[in-house]
Amino acid sequence: MKDPSHALGVETGVYRVKFGFAYFGMYALCLALSGLGILMFMGVASVGEKIGAAIFTVFLSLPLVFLVLRTVPAIFDELRVFENGFTYKSRKGIATCLWSQVKDRAGILDVDNRIKVASVEKRNKEKIVFAFGMRGLDVIARELDKYEFSKIPASEKITAAEAAALEPKDLGTLRATYRVKNSVAELIPLAMLLLLVGLGVLLPVANENLWLIPACSVPLALPFCIYAWMLIKGRKDELAVHENGFIYTSANVPVTCFWHEIEDYSLVRRSPEISAIKKRNGPWITIAHNMGGQDELRPHLRTVVKAPVQD
Repeated sequence: MKDPSHALGVETGVYRVKFGFAYFGMYALCLALSGLGILMFMGVASVGEKIGAAIFTVFLSLPLVFLVLRTVPAIFDELRVFENGFTYKSRKGIATCLWSQVKDRAGILDVDNRIKVASVEKRNKEKIVFAFGMRGLDVIARELDKYEFSKIPASEKITAAEAAALEPKDLGTLRATYRVKNSVAELIPLAMLLLLVGLGVLLPVANENLWLIPACSVPLALPFCIYAWMLIKGRKDELAVHENGFIYTSANVPVTCFWHEIEDYSLVRRSPEISAIKKRNGPWITIAHNMGGQDELRPHLRTVVKAPVQD
């Protein structure tokens, strides 16, 4: 197949991995867990205890190993954005993609409330996954919006006044009401984390090194508390899907959103699950994990392509 790189047009920006607080914060947490295992290994004396502590240390080091394998090979990745597409340089080589070749994209909501593209799937089924911390991913999202808007025929574009006249005045008939789906499988990671916290207390007690209890248990309790909070938060949320929109209730506060008011949305990283929906001139509506009825929302997420905002 002919290389489309000649059609990319003028280069508009070059981006590389950003080594910020979030990037090094993950490393600090994983290093702390590994250091905890090493500290426990050094605190025991007998051969049997050494073997047990070594196994525990390896287990605690797995997040660090995964993080290194996930991020280190991508630290020199480079994203170049052009007028008609982009190129992505990684250890696998240089991938070229025109806006017209994009079949689908995975968008995520970053901490700064900006949608960023985590990966792009081309029409030939080639998938380009961007490195964690890569700059310019919001630019990719914005340029794709511009391209999609440019492909709408002029005959189908209407003025803001015409669009307002067509907008429904009420939500219409209630179709269904959904809540968070409870799953026993979600309790397994919670039980494993609780077991680690227990080991962080029992091992120092068994070795009569009581001074190690805070150092061993507190770092392990943090992941347990975070995961438990994620499970508890949003458990009482409710999604009411109507004919012309939906009502999402969280912490007893309902937010109404018509289908035509959906301005943007984000997905959970590496998952088709919807994590948030941006209401036009309104807030980001955070969707609880495992919320039912997402298939009712999905058809409406791209029915309205907004005009691009010029920088």
